[in-house]
Amino acid sequence: MDFFQAQAQAQKRTKLLVVLFVAAVAAMIAVLYLAISLVLGQLPETTTGHRQNSYAYYDAPVAQPVRLLWDPQLFAMVAGGTILVIAGAALFKTAQLRSGGPAIAEMVGGRRVNPTTTDLKEKRLLNVVEEMSIASGIPVPAVYVLDDEVGLNAFAAGLTTSDAVVAVTRGTLEKLNRDELQGVVAHEFSHILNGDMRMNIRLVSVLFGIFVLTIIGRGLLRILSSTRRRKNKRDGRIVTLVVAIGVILVVVGYVGYFFGRLIQAAVSRQREFLADASAVQFTRNPGGIAGALKKIGGYALGGHVSSEKAAAIGHFFFAEGMRSSFMGLLATHPPLDERIRAIEPQFDGKYFEPPEVVDVAHESFVTAGLVPPPIRTTRATPLTLPSRETLPTAAIASIGTLTPEQVSNAQTLINEIPVQLRQAARLASKAPALIYSLLLDRNPEIHAKQIALLPAGSANAVLALAEPLNTLHSEHKLPLCQLAQPALRELNDNELTDFFAAIKALIEADKQVSIFEFALEKLLYHQLVLSHAPKLSFGAQIYSFQALREPILVVLSSLAHASSDDLAHAEQAFAVGAGFLKNLEGPLELLATESCSPARLDQPLDKLALAAGPIKQRLLLACAHAASCDGQIRVAEAELLRTFAACLDCPMPPLMLARSAT
Repeated sequence: MDFFQAQAQAQKRTKLLVVLFVAAVAAMIAVLYLAISLVLGQLPETTTGHRQNSYAYYDAPVAQPVRLLWDPQLFAMVAGGTILVIAGAALFKTAQLRSGGPAIAEMVGGRRVNPTTTDLKEKRLLNVVEEMSIASGIPVPAVYVLDDEVGLNAFAAGLTTSDAVVAVTRGTLEKLNRDELQGVVAHEFSHILNGDMRMNIRLVSVLFGIFVLTIIGRGLLRILSSTRRRKNKRDGRIVTLVVAIGVILVVVGYVGYFFGRLIQAAVSRQREFLADASAVQFTRNPGGIAGALKKIGGYALGGHVSSEKAAAIGHFFFAEGMRSSFMGLLATHPPLDERIRAIEPQFDGKYFEPPEVVDVAHESFVTAGLVPPPIRTTRATPLTLPSRETLPTAAIASIGTLTPEQVSNAQTLINEIPVQLRQAARLASKAPALIYSLLLDRNPEIHAKQIALLPAGSANAVLALAEPLNTLHSEHKLPLCQLAQPALRELNDNELTDFFAAIKALIEADKQVSIFEFALEKLLYHQLVLSHAPKLSFGAQIYSFQALREPILVVLSSLAHASSDDLAHAEQAFAVGAGFLKNLEGPLELLATESCSPARLDQPLDKLALAAGPIKQRLLLACAHAASCDGQIRVAEAELLRTFAACLDCPMPPLMLARSAT
């Protein structure tokens, strides 16, 4: 299953969730209507055929026969009130989680790992997360540790890849070796890449909306109990009415919550099997994730999470974090032995037997936290690179994937970046200066003008990075920006505004925008703005190629012009790409350079971000063929292609062939 199929599956699961949620709410409304009708006395009728009012029923000396009647007014009140309360509560919970991944990690006691940490185990975790982020093309997530949790567990959370976090418990950090930790992180990256995080947050909101009826019922009973202690003389009928409604709300809320948890469990279990399979595919090391699962089964605490607030996000975790009841019906994860056998069919049922020495000692050479040990496939091993004919298809197929070759490529890219630049990228105090330094022109006159435009106090920090920047290869620049993103996310809204104003001034100093300048500004803006204000929904999707004809032509023409300064070659590249856009009606012609310059790309890309998956996939395939029509994809073309993909929320890894391109 490729990235676009996984996204389509995620959308289907979301639709299924909506259907099940609507069914649960409808059942709750029906039960509430029946129960409240009985309590209010709306169902009994007098011998004259006139329905008694609520209070007359309680005064009747003789019990009246009960006959079910349809009361549209009462039903409308019950249905409207129930929907209003549940929807309001779900929206309230969504607003609470609007800050995305960091808010969820901190809610359960997570501590953000300092990039300058001296703890070897934390450095190892940061290394693994950075490698997988660069390899998959997504922004590097913030990393959290749940210090008070000694069980073995982890989760990924966020509304988008831009605000995602990866969190692990202290037990996971201390008890897993590097292969096992990599397997767990790969499992969580599967959830990030497959769009599971957003649905997880929707599940939290849905469950809270359903359970809020119980909260209201409890509140009514608590208020009534307090009132009766203060005043003993109350109208018995009102007291009975309030007690009955409170009990009904509590019972119906719990029943709804039970079925909501069943929905949660049903949706979550299959995704865990898929994420396990993806982790094996990403690492090609079944022993890693299988070893982690065996340790969870072997340690007494297993994956237990003690935080009271963890129950609401139980389906986020790598393993079952809370004890499930009802014979496992509410378990959000499959049994451990089933998960292990799906990875290792020969598993004999024997779990890990503690204690075991974790292999941190042999990693002591990573004291700087910068040189991770190689995985099974490294740059030293010859890689089978795509041929000229398969290069574009391979580039698009790599979207949303992780392979050992990609992780190896990411390790090499990171290790080839000078240490001073890597350290600056990981510090909030130096990351902005690093970005400014990447934009400095080699022309002395323009360089001096840019230095004068720098924000106050930034010049010295920028100039201090000049020497290591001279040795930086062009293909390392965007990965370096990725490494800097966790630090840049620490900027507040005002600092972020000033940061982008400074970037804009530096880019415009020479009155032209290069491909790298456009890519850097667009990627940072797209990802950092989303991290500050993540959206749960991106609006209605566009399924018509023809409705997106103009934006598609602008983007494809821009890529064709980037492939060469020669107009004839650009026309040939455009024609090759246009051959993959047969769904567009009418002749397709290359636009003039001024009509598709970087300054003209913002609106087309924003509109294309609303396109359905098949349209995005076909457009990116056309762009990849246009970029490679001469048999290779150069660094500038790769940067533009990856920027287009990122703006369409299709994370593309660095292209390995670009390393050999000029």
